[in-house]
Amino acid sequence: MAQDTKPSLRISHLVYGRKNEGKRVKYLLDPDSDQYAIPEDIVLIRWRKRRHPNAGFSGARLGPHLWRALAYALGHDCSAWPLQKTESLLEQAREALRAGQGNPAYLNSLPALATWQALWTICGQERLQKLVDRHSDPEVFGVPDLFLFARDSKIQKTYMGRFVEVKKPEEPLSSGQRDEIAFMNSLGLHARLIRLIERK
Repeated sequence: MAQDTKPSLRISHLVYGRKNEGKRVKYLLDPDSDQYAIPEDIVLIRWRKRRHPNAGFSGARLGPHLWRALAYALGHDCSAWPLQKTESLLEQAREALRAGQGNPAYLNSLPALATWQALWTICGQERLQKLVDRHSDPEVFGVPDLFLFARDSKIQKTYMGRFVEVKKPEEPLSSGQRDEIAFMNSLGLHARLIRLIERK
């Protein structure tokens, strides 16, 4: 998927100071920094640093079992998701998973409340249902790495969301990731690849 098929994120794709730590690759946060971070966190940090007089920028990393974990916590019928009780239900699901009930892989995929609220606002019930239904198939994988969103500073309402898969220069996009990006875009969501560009 070409990088210019979606609106620009208006953050730099350039990274510096590559180093390997175990199986993970890290880069300097910026050329003058001595702090390193994994590629997904670099993109997330840069997004959060964006400045606009009428907007605040936020986001989160998404777990690979996001939609299955939400179905576990809130049920498979998105029309029945109790919006006023979401925070307590998410916490109950976390406690149950810690106690060994359900798939333990779901624990780190349950989003924080603010992320869930932004997902609900951007996706809406109908599209969330399609994502939950799609991922009820155990053969389906490919949740994007990040969900980046912006809120109107005056009315504190989320108005923009981007699903982003982050890749290093030589890292291939899997067929599952490619299919998921295409599926999300077919729903009218904004999903895309951002490929980092290394500089010495």
